Amino acid sequence: MNDNKDVSINEIYKEQYAHFRSMNDILYKIPPLFTVAIGGLWYFAANQLKSDRLIAVSIFLFAAVVSVSSVFIMDRFSRAFSSYISNLNKLDGDYAVTLKDQTWPPSTVKIIQFLLWVATAISIFGVLYALVPLFCPVRAP
Repeated sequence: MNDNKDVSINEIYKEQYAHFRSMNDILYKIPPLFTVAIGGLWYFAANQLKSDRLIAVSIFLFAAVVSVSSVFIMDRFSRAFSSYISNLNKLDGDYAVTLKDQTWPPSTVKIIQFLLWVATAISIFGVLYALVPLFCPVRAP
């Protein structure tokens, strides 16, 4: 922004709304990306269970790390997204339409984060499932 020019509230509103619209579009593209990444890792790890359990453990562990990292990414995204909603609500005044302060149902971001925690739990289960035969081999009678 140039200090020599006045910027109207209308221009600020348009700019804020453009950023909000862009972030909203990104919000609905994120879950398929997480699904492909984590699901692909699970598929690869499951295929490795018969041939190399150590690789399977590593991949399931990496899937858990990806899931937890994704939760933090979504938290940061949510904070930025909420800031745009707050700014737009101020500019909209009496005409503001928002669900931001509702606690139920949870926001889209909170639901995505919950599902990522579930993916983390499943990944940890995969790690344990792959590790058990390494430490407790089945003995033939």
